[in-house]
Amino acid sequence: MSEQHPTVPEGGGMPALEEIREGVWALAQPMPGGHLAYSVAYLLRGDDGGIHVIDPGWDSDANWARLESVLRELAPDRGGVSAVTGITGTHLHPDHVGLAARLRAGSGAGFALHGVERQVLEEHSTRLLDPDEALGRLEGWGVPDGERRELLRFVDRSPEGLAMAVDHGLAHGDILDVPGRRIEVMATPGHTAGHICLRDDDHELLFTGDHVLPTVFPGLGLGGTTASNPLADYIASVELLEPYGDYEALPGHGHRFRGLGDRARACRDHHLARTQDVGAILEETAPGSEDPPIWDIASRLTWTAGWDGLHGLHLLSALSQTAMHVDFLRSGPVR
Repeated sequence: MSEQHPTVPEGGGMPALEEIREGVWALAQPMPGGHLAYSVAYLLRGDDGGIHVIDPGWDSDANWARLESVLRELAPDRGGVSAVTGITGTHLHPDHVGLAARLRAGSGAGFALHGVERQVLEEHSTRLLDPDEALGRLEGWGVPDGERRELLRFVDRSPEGLAMAVDHGLAHGDILDVPGRRIEVMATPGHTAGHICLRDDDHELLFTGDHVLPTVFPGLGLGGTTASNPLADYIASVELLEPYGDYEALPGHGHRFRGLGDRARACRDHHLARTQDVGAILEETAPGSEDPPIWDIASRLTWTAGWDGLHGLHLLSALSQTAMHVDFLRSGPVR
């Protein structure tokens, strides 16, 4: 079972800056809207006195001020922001790396994402979205006319302004440039196609981004269209974590926790249970008949916010994930 750390404020709220290990800090960064109040940035001090930042957070003046203040506190002799020697994102979502461009400009430090994420951002900056193509996809899913234009704003959306700021494309097995620390990149696709976790074997820590979270189940396939099925990718990624199930997890939202192996399997099983729910609906279809539209299938599933509570990006995510489960069922037996 996962174990909540006692420093989490009772009844929620914004956690204070916390030193997790010597030279490793967690900083909650508020984010707008949704059911998650904040993401978590991690700051690692190297032997050279520099600070490496993992997932600096949502781009806002308030978050920039919070990060500046913390950097001045942690590295007063190096001028605060100028102490930053590297920036790494676990994935391309703006609640994790929206602040990276501003931090990069202010510090001169390079910004790194997995090579797949870097490519997605570069392609997004040069490719114009065909509205007719996007509307056709939504129509094919059976989305009612009144919802299509609203959802069109979120189709293939990715953080603007980041493509030119990505200096390094990471790959599985790479080691981050943090003097005195060995932080290894683990490719863990599923949430996005280029999601990574970061592993510190010396201290038995695993920075999980949105791959494994302590209190909510991560959405899958939220990084644009992929050639592979995000659920199949996620199952393989969970298996990749098996040897490190006893490490302490440092997630991108919520609190650090123990029981990483159990929690990772619970996240996997949650998604497979959703696949079985989708399969049960499809089995009700009369033989020889076409499958129900994705919209109809999604509306019959149970969602945390309730079907009527899903709007905008969250509604599009629910539809995309439903389509993913249908595709997974068609591609082979449920594991």
